[in-house]
Amino acid sequence: MADEVKNQKEYIKAWTDMMIDIWEEKIIKHNLVRTGSMLSSFSSSTSSDSALIKWAGYGLYQAFGTGRGYDRGNGGDLEFLDPEYRRENRLDRPRKVGPAWGGYKTSGKPRKRRNWYSHKLYTSLEVFRKAMTDIYAHEVINTIVEELK
Repeated sequence: MADEVKNQKEYIKAWTDMMIDIWEEKIIKHNLVRTGSMLSSFSSSTSSDSALIKWAGYGLYQAFGTGRGYDRGNGGDLEFLDPEYRRENRLDRPRKVGPAWGGYKTSGKPRKRRNWYSHKLYTSLEVFRKAMTDIYAHEVINTIVEELK
């Protein structure tokens, strides 16, 4: 029984490490690394029957192409995405962002989705769920067989 728990814990730890590696690679691929804080924010904790993965919440804004100015319930009619509005307010040109001592320049283009966090996550979670179900099913079967002996 102790070996089975150890194997479960190792499987869960390996799965969470793999998911973090995949997401970090996607963040680098989609060029979401400016300060490195998003990339270094990933962490996980595991037990013999659960996994928890954490990261900086603003990463989802990057994935969905949203952020400041995007409000819930606006129906997608965002004034600052209108090409005429962007021209009039000089949003269509690269410009400095941030404090005077640092910051960076925008591209002058509207935000786009950079989907490092995709629907493939759901598929990965389903595979993980099925694997854990199989592991627990074998554990229950072994327990029943041992009790019947």
